[in-house]
Amino acid sequence: MNLFLQIASLLFGLMPFNRTEADSNLVVDYSIIFIMPVFYLFCYYYVNYQELTIYNLKECASICNFSGKLLVHLGCFLYLTIYFLTLLRQKKFYIEFGKRLLEIDELTEKCIELADNRSTMTVTKKKRLFYITWAFILGTFAFAIFYDVRHVFKYFGPFCFYTNMVITFPYVTGSLVQGMFASYISEISARFAALNLLFEKINNESEKKNSPIAVMDIENDTRKESSKVGPAIISDMSRTKTASLQKKTRKSDELSNSDSDFGEDDDSADDAYSLSEYDETRTTDGKTSETNLPSLFKLHDKILSLSVLVNAEFGAQCVPYMAACFVITIFGIFLVTKVMFIVGGKNQLLDYVIYLYVIWSFTTMMVGYFVLRLCCNTNAHSKQSAMLVHEIMQKKPAFMLGNDIYYNKMKAFTLQFLHWEGYFQFNGIGLFALDYTFIFSTVSAATSYLIVLLQFDMTSILKTDGLTPRALTADTAVNTA
Repeated sequence: MNLFLQIASLLFGLMPFNRTEADSNLVVDYSIIFIMPVFYLFCYYYVNYQELTIYNLKECASICNFSGKLLVHLGCFLYLTIYFLTLLRQKKFYIEFGKRLLEIDELTEKCIELADNRSTMTVTKKKRLFYITWAFILGTFAFAIFYDVRHVFKYFGPFCFYTNMVITFPYVTGSLVQGMFASYISEISARFAALNLLFEKINNESEKKNSPIAVMDIENDTRKESSKVGPAIISDMSRTKTASLQKKTRKSDELSNSDSDFGEDDDSADDAYSLSEYDETRTTDGKTSETNLPSLFKLHDKILSLSVLVNAEFGAQCVPYMAACFVITIFGIFLVTKVMFIVGGKNQLLDYVIYLYVIWSFTTMMVGYFVLRLCCNTNAHSKQSAMLVHEIMQKKPAFMLGNDIYYNKMKAFTLQFLHWEGYFQFNGIGLFALDYTFIFSTVSAATSYLIVLLQFDMTSILKTDGLTPRALTADTAVNTA
């Protein structure tokens, strides 16, 4: 799927050739990027100058004329805005993204090798639901293009290419850019999923290996059998610490026996113990993966920084696309409920325009929802990492008892993510957040506008265009007479 998006982006002039090579020929790499907007503006001027648009036809009534102009000019605004924002995204982004992604994959591979769990640490990159969604979106766009070309060819013949270039091309281009954004987000989400598997392995080890087989009686320096049953492990640092504590205790006992003239024992033995009264002593039963924690924290920071880089390049292009989707959807609902319901089937050109609004509003909404869903999934994966670390800290595994550095690092990681959550989120240059709350805000705003639009009385306009049932009945009677 990424290969298809890359080829389509190259053909539509949204991506330079040899984008990962900094020393290539700039004229060749950016040739399509500069040719496509020139060709689009030529078609836009030619279609409007030669009156090859749908709103210049005699069959087009006033509502049809306004709807056609809105669709064409809104598409021109969408394409030009996305194109100029695309020019700001140069080769540096593609080179930097590939470099960071390679570093993340190499570090992840090292962590998987250290965890010694290659058989179960495989991440499924090809998800069935992901490809089914993409296939449905491509099928919808193919149907929309076929429907548009088929009806425009009926009115303009071979010149329909210029008309479709003006009507269809901007919305396909905008959706293609959003598809590129979604593909980059899916790559980030896959890296977060692999990271969470590594955290989950440490979490499972902490749960399975948290039962002691013996405890230490500090006063008598003897072991007591624990009532708990199960494997017991502790890291090498913890066992070293326990041995040193026992050595210090024996030294303090010798000093207390030699200095019996003071009439009281030395308190150094009590100060030597930093654990509780009953110290858990465990033995390791194999290789553990808690040594991955510093690398996993570093890996999490790298993935978050990659998310910021991608959002900085594509977040601005979400604004015009979501705005165009909002306008088309509102006006499409208005045409269906206020016009199509009354005079549907009485003017083929008007029906074509209304269906065109319905098709493109549905396709753009579907692409927008797909982007929002991927952004929400990626944010959920990043939050899951912090939740897993919290769960590990609550279980107090063996390696935390032997080394306070692990606990401090995990605490600092969760605190850092808490601040990061308020600092960054996938967004459209700060105007709105790319999550499910955006859908609620859009629906509430669309409802307000639709209430105002549906209050307009369309009877006089439809009567002037000869589309009201009364006017059609009168015309039929006159023709019969």
